[in-house]
Amino acid sequence: MSLFLIVYALVLLLIAFLSFREIGSFQKFILADRNQPKILIIASMLASTIGGGLTIGTVNKAYLLGFPAFWFVASGAIAHLTQGLFLSEKVRKTEALTLPDLAAKLSSPQVGRLTGIIIVLTWTGIAGAQFLALSKVITTITGLGHMEAIIAGASFLVIYTVMGGQRSILKSDFLQFGLLAISLIIAVGWLFTARPVAFGSLGISLFSPKFTPSDLLYYLVVVAGSYLICPMMFGRILSSDSAKSARTASFVSAAGMLLFAFVITAFGLWARASSFNPGSSDPLNAMISGVFPPILGFLMTFGILAAILSTADTVLLTAASVLEHDVIQGDSLYRTQTWVGVIGFFAAFVALFQTDIVDLLLRTYQGYTSGIVPALFVAIVLYGRKRVRPAFLFAAIFSGYLLGFTGSFLSSSALQKDFAFAGILISALVSFVGIERKPRLQ
Repeated sequence: MSLFLIVYALVLLLIAFLSFREIGSFQKFILADRNQPKILIIASMLASTIGGGLTIGTVNKAYLLGFPAFWFVASGAIAHLTQGLFLSEKVRKTEALTLPDLAAKLSSPQVGRLTGIIIVLTWTGIAGAQFLALSKVITTITGLGHMEAIIAGASFLVIYTVMGGQRSILKSDFLQFGLLAISLIIAVGWLFTARPVAFGSLGISLFSPKFTPSDLLYYLVVVAGSYLICPMMFGRILSSDSAKSARTASFVSAAGMLLFAFVITAFGLWARASSFNPGSSDPLNAMISGVFPPILGFLMTFGILAAILSTADTVLLTAASVLEHDVIQGDSLYRTQTWVGVIGFFAAFVALFQTDIVDLLLRTYQGYTSGIVPALFVAIVLYGRKRVRPAFLFAAIFSGYLLGFTGSFLSSSALQKDFAFAGILISALVSFVGIERKPRLQ
């Protein structure tokens, strides 16, 4: 399979090279001329959310927790539905370049910069989670060690992202999501027909001794929030050819995420019900090498690889563009490409010392969701009618983030959740208090 891995990498680099000639400017690099068709936006939203970290991590959580792991993906579907109902059209009409740029337009440059700093820190951690997932697949294919696999995967992603920018990401996401969707559906179909388990042994229930109602609330608030106000998803919305297309893309991606929440969870439930022993590997990669026939294992390996790559490149581009435009407040194409490499380096360093993908994602999301999501949700919904006074919006984001981020490092899971909920509540309350009482004229 190593040969096919090389061929696959070369195909992606070719797409990036062909897109490289069309970049020319910072805006084209990050938004691809704002004229991308609906089908590319939908495929890219799904490819970027149903990433390798989420896929491998959810199967592992389903193996350990049972059906409740479903909510790790399904919460994203709920978020995209909410996004389509309340946000997508308004976000596209602002003509912002990034999420922090949108925050600045809604409030003040200070709020935009604070949002940018938080996003750069958060998305560097998310890139680390994607590199960790990628290393597991590369190790499965090539036999490389953990460190070598992370270095190889991170280096490739940096080069690919620097070359092609948003345009190549959107093109490759269409192909890569197709590969992921086909591989997952065929594999889960084979698993439950060729190696069936009793339905009753799957244990379909909302809760379990290891997953309580407070855990569900945490997923629906913290995880869903990271999809609802997400710089990657807003990047897709701002790249679409119209506000109507952006709204439709959010609705369709919500339906797609709900479908794949069932599909991805089913792998972990089968492994749990069949008493499958993954050994030292994660369940999904162990099933690929030890359960599926060779041709299906091959398809699954490259489907998971596609999922990881389609998320990781977007994460790098998002963090680099925000660092350049909103933190440094520049618009240099070449400097942005340099930031891709710098962020990739730090993300790879994080991945070297982590083992649990979902845990890393949750810790990374928590501060972001507690601070930014409630405050900006209020500000966007009010856009065009009223606004939150800048000083209040800044305080809402900062205080909520501080509580959520601090809580993510506590040893007690219950305290982590309490701090996250407290941050969200504080952020929302301060935002509401700061709403201007007089209607705002456009």
